[in-house]
Amino acid sequence: MVFAVAFSIVMVVAAGLDIRYRRIPNVFSLSVLAIGCAFAAASMPLRQAAITVLEGAATGLVVWLPFWVLGMLGAGDVKFFAAAAAWLGPRLALYAALLSALLGAVLALGWLFARVNRREPDGAAAPKRLDTIPYGVAMAAGLAINAWFPHLFH
Repeated sequence: MVFAVAFSIVMVVAAGLDIRYRRIPNVFSLSVLAIGCAFAAASMPLRQAAITVLEGAATGLVVWLPFWVLGMLGAGDVKFFAAAAAWLGPRLALYAALLSALLGAVLALGWLFARVNRREPDGAAAPKRLDTIPYGVAMAAGLAINAWFPHLFH
């Protein structure tokens, strides 16, 4: 329970950073990784913890790195997901990526709708703030849901 609550708090902070600044700082992602390593080390044998952390982070990178290469995601989103996936391990990281992609699609459609339908009173285009989607929000939600409900995809 402590794990899920702490993880959820981290996810809310990440989503807030992405909404407010449209970036997730490296120092935050490194902190997420460090806390995840501490939780893993406290909850399982050290060797298993190291494997879980490395495999989880690698899974997060492998899944989302191509989207950064294609210019579809920011590097901060990818690093954040990889750091948070270290908490979950490879299987839950894959499930979280799938759920994040689904939630991201919903977010993108909502964002597109808001952008198309948002006009300033003087008829000007939508504000520049609507040019980018805070995809870290979808990632944080997908990660948190998988932390709370690890058997969701079974």
